[in-house]
Amino acid sequence: MKSISYLLSLLLVTTLSSCRTSYNTAKNANPIPGDATTITLPVSEGIKNNYRNFEKLGYQKGAKVPDLTLYSPEGEKFTLSDVLAKNKPILLISGSYTCDISRHNLANINALTAKYTDKISTYIVYTIDAHPMDMSSPYSQTNQISLAKENVREHIEAKQPRTYGERKALAQKWKQQNGILAPVLVDKPTNDFWVSFGQAPNMAYLIEPDGTVYVKQTWFKYINLDNAIKEWLNGHPKEHVSTR
Repeated sequence: MKSISYLLSLLLVTTLSSCRTSYNTAKNANPIPGDATTITLPVSEGIKNNYRNFEKLGYQKGAKVPDLTLYSPEGEKFTLSDVLAKNKPILLISGSYTCDISRHNLANINALTAKYTDKISTYIVYTIDAHPMDMSSPYSQTNQISLAKENVREHIEAKQPRTYGERKALAQKWKQQNGILAPVLVDKPTNDFWVSFGQAPNMAYLIEPDGTVYVKQTWFKYINLDNAIKEWLNGHPKEHVSTR
């Protein structure tokens, strides 16, 4: 009898331990990268075919995007499925400190963020830097350093981050210097967002609550995106309820 009780107790402890291990594994499936983690520095596939490949890369309209976990410079976790569960579209826009195009679009990005603050969730993803001062651009066909004229004129310069900690720091500097309203997320050291969403410096995605791409822009275009957001909201009047 004691042997049976002992075996049952052992089985219960083993089961609870297994459940706890499974829970912890699931909870930590996407841990924040360490600051010293080295960043991979690829060249964009978009530059092929005389830069025409940008349009072919990433998720096209009507495609379902996979789940994605990123972190803010402060370490706050973002999981795409959790945000979409609020039953609002999400707007994801890429950029970097040395990207003159994304920098000049920040005023319009702020305008969209403020205009639709209760109706869509807007995030900016900090990706590989476009025009670093110390190495060739990931968008260069010549493997030479390419400093944007606007960056030189506006005294914007930075080295390409080599570690996740350096990328976080530059993202934070970019956010503060430009008064960015939308939450900023930092792409992983393996550039997961950039690689899968299109490998362009200033992309924009409007994604429906079920994870379907409603609009993909290889280059952020304010007017077209604003019209697309209004079109989606007008077609789903009961779905964009504030969840604040």
